[in-house]
Amino acid sequence: MASLTPPSNSLFANLPPPAECLAILVGFAEITIFGLAGLANPPSFAKGLGLPITNSSDDSAQLEAGTTTPQEASKAAKTQRGLILALAARNLEKGLTVMAFACYWRDRKALGTCIFAGLLTTAADYLAVKWYGEEEAAFGHVIGMANCSLIGGALLYWGRE
Repeated sequence: MASLTPPSNSLFANLPPPAECLAILVGFAEITIFGLAGLANPPSFAKGLGLPITNSSDDSAQLEAGTTTPQEASKAAKTQRGLILALAARNLEKGLTVMAFACYWRDRKALGTCIFAGLLTTAADYLAVKWYGEEEAAFGHVIGMANCSLIGGALLYWGRE
């Protein structure tokens, strides 16, 4: 009679539990989508984040109105680009930390703490986008907060035997 359980030497026997797999997925996304992509293309990353970098047409309108000088417009654009690069670097660092705890040290409690702590940064990003950015992009951060809460909470609540 055939058994419904897969043999112990199957691919699935070597995979970590589902919460750890999701944490690895979060770490991979932090490194690629939210880290390296942000470093490679800050304007596109900023638009996806919900805090788009001011384009030159906005600057030219302010220059024509006399409310800003060309030096101020250039400095503001550099500052915006620098802040976006800092956010991308923060995400890259968090992704590398998550991957180290998940794949190298395999420390479930530290991984859960790291993922759950992402709730703070995701909430801060949500508020920044809600108050200063494109309000319709804020919902993506709500999804991120739910992910941090559920995955981090699962890792912290259910320990490994």
